[in-house]
Amino acid sequence: MNKKLISKLNMFLAVQQTLQANQTAITELPRLNTEVIQFGEYINQINALNTTLSTKTAGVTNTVSQIENEMITAVCKLSRIALVWAKDVKNISLVVLFDITKSDLNRLTDTECYAKSNAILSEIELNKVALATSLNVQESSITNARLLLTNYHTSLGTTQNAIKNNKSLNNETLTLFVAANESLNIITDLVVNVIDDSLFINTFIANKNINDLAVRKTGVNITVIDANTQDAITNAWMYLEGYDKKDDADQDGMCELYKMRAGNYKIRIEALGYTNAILKANVEQGKITEMNVSLSKA
Repeated sequence: MNKKLISKLNMFLAVQQTLQANQTAITELPRLNTEVIQFGEYINQINALNTTLSTKTAGVTNTVSQIENEMITAVCKLSRIALVWAKDVKNISLVVLFDITKSDLNRLTDTECYAKSNAILSEIELNKVALATSLNVQESSITNARLLLTNYHTSLGTTQNAIKNNKSLNNETLTLFVAANESLNIITDLVVNVIDDSLFINTFIANKNINDLAVRKTGVNITVIDANTQDAITNAWMYLEGYDKKDDADQDGMCELYKMRAGNYKIRIEALGYTNAILKANVEQGKITEMNVSLSKA
């Protein structure tokens, strides 16, 4: 379930709590009571599907994390040794490149982490003779790091494949969200026009609006898909040019940026193995600008 749907579900749950707190008034009106029960069933089904999806992809996600950690550990160990050599030979550009920690790499997106690690390891491979002579760096250590980096590169697509294999569950979840939203619209109409309890009405509307506002933040929402297959690109990321704001795509290829000021922005979209894209977005206050972008294989 992507971040936008999670926010929507949290709004549904908050509204459901308000309804449950006023169960006595609701049960006196059969039509409203029936709709509230139906709304609750939609929420239960959404939660159940989300649990199933999480279970099916958790193993893949954990495996990818383990591969990433092993790769970062191996690359950083070599880079710290290579840093000593780069300082000795007074190669400033390599000093800058090799001066990196595990936490530095962990903070990067998947695309950035692979690119940075590959750049470090490539320079180590180019200078392996000098490193072996001056610091006794074993070629086997470099070979092992390259193997781990290759495995990491390959693993970046496995989560996407796991999501793709569970596409029907994702589609069913989206259908339930639409149904739950329609049900909530009916409930709102009945509460406002049929319930004869001003306190309940005011509390319901206030809670619904406050929680719904969290879903309608100011920002941009971009879904990234493969131009050929139309599948979500889960290893994509977007960067707001001129600002320190970026976000990785989720399981549906969705990137989001919130807490933005209204205005016009340039947004760079990247994904490993794809050509980059630049989008222009006009963000309005209190609204989410939704966009789609298709990337072609590089």
